[in-house]
Amino acid sequence: MIRKEYNKMKIHHIAITVNNLKQSIDFYTSLFGFKIIKTFERKDLNGKAAFIELNDCKLELWEFEDMKENKDSLTDLKTRGIRHIAFEVDNLSKTIIQLKAKGIHCTTAKLGASGHNYSFLADPNGVAIELYEK
Repeated sequence: MIRKEYNKMKIHHIAITVNNLKQSIDFYTSLFGFKIIKTFERKDLNGKAAFIELNDCKLELWEFEDMKENKDSLTDLKTRGIRHIAFEVDNLSKTIIQLKAKGIHCTTAKLGASGHNYSFLADPNGVAIELYEK
């Protein structure tokens, strides 16, 4: 049973380590409409970061000088960690056409077990993004 004080808990942000902070900010702001909230550096970690936001969704993007590679499959739900970020869209077919016009590869839309259509693409860092039609 969920304790009473956690009933109003919600996700504050999702942190993603990226290859290139500027490229990632440009990707999320130009394609999805995210706005930059704050940029900052952590000299103790040799890293720089940005908080970006779209409605109630916040992403914390990190770039480090000494990156470590994760070779796990991004779509394997049995692998620990972030498997994908899902964005809800009104019209999946129209969204896919718009993204493909901008040179973004999207998978063919499929009907999911939830009864809704979905498609996948990747951000500049290879992070899987699901487009989920409401």
